[in-house]
Amino acid sequence: MASGVCALCKQESELMESHIIPKFIGKWLKETSATGYLRSAVNVNRRTQDLKKTPLLCNSCEQIFSANEKLFAENIFKPFQDGQTKFDYDEWLIKFITSLSWRVGTMERLDPKNDMSDSLRHELNIALDTWGEYLLGRSSEFGNYKHHMFFLDRLESVPAGEPIPDHTNAYFLRTVDATVANNENTVFVYSKMPGIFFVSHVLPNNMTGWKSTRIHRGGRVKIPQSCAALGVGDFLKHRVEFVNGFVSNMSDDQRKKIVDAVSKDPDRFERSRSIDVLKADQILRDHNKNNKDY
Repeated sequence: MASGVCALCKQESELMESHIIPKFIGKWLKETSATGYLRSAVNVNRRTQDLKKTPLLCNSCEQIFSANEKLFAENIFKPFQDGQTKFDYDEWLIKFITSLSWRVGTMERLDPKNDMSDSLRHELNIALDTWGEYLLGRSSEFGNYKHHMFFLDRLESVPAGEPIPDHTNAYFLRTVDATVANNENTVFVYSKMPGIFFVSHVLPNNMTGWKSTRIHRGGRVKIPQSCAALGVGDFLKHRVEFVNGFVSNMSDDQRKKIVDAVSKDPDRFERSRSIDVLKADQILRDHNKNNKDY
C-alpha cells in the first residue's frame, strides 16, 4: 500500500489498491471465459488476473463501497446473468451507481483529458464533490443528477442501412469500459460491465428519451427498457469501435496463445459465455453482409 490522501474523505492514510470497476466483475469474467484469463483493451497483448486497480481510497472508504457492491452483485448482476428480468432495490443501488460514477469521474479529475473545457470541468467537479459528500453520509442528497441503468442483450440483426460495428456483442456482453464523455455543452459519466451500462448525467443533469432506466432511492427496474436519448446510440457505436481499435493490435503470438488455451480445454470453451458471444457476432456479421449485398 502507498501513503497518500484518500480521494473520498481527503484524509492522509494508507491507500488501498482500489478497483474502478468492482472486483467481482473480473472474477465472473474469468469464471465464464474460454481461457480463464482477462485482457485489457489498452494492453491486449498481456493476460491479466484482475481488473484495473489504483491507489485511491483508504480502508474505511473502501468498505463503504464494498457493502453496496455486494448487494448489487447478489441482487442484480448475478440474477440478470441467470435470466432474471425484474429487480427490486432500495437506496443501496443509487449509492452503488453513484460510487461507480464518482470513481470514473475522479480518475478523470486526477488525470484530466485535454478536450474538456474549463466550464465543463467545473460542472464535473461540482458533481463529484456532491456525490462524495453523499457517499460519506455527510449529506442525504446526491444532487439533481439523474442516473440510468440499462440492460443489454445480444444483438443479431439491425434494420437495413444501419451497419453495426464488428464485435458488438463481445462489447455488450463481455467488455468492461468506463469514461467521462463530453462535447461542447454536455458531460456525463459512463461505466459498463458485462450486459449492463450506467450513465450519470452532469450537464445537462438529465436527457429525455430514457424509458424504464432511471434509478431512484428505491423501486423496481425491469426489462424491457429503451433509450432514444440523443446521441447515446452513436456513443455506444463509438465505444465499440474504440475497443476494436485496441483489439486489432493483438499480436499473432497472443492469438496463438488463445487458440492453444482453448485447445487444451475444449469442454471449458463449449461451456463458456465466450462461445455464445462468438456465435452471436457471427450472426450479426452475416446479417450486416446480407444488408450490404441487398
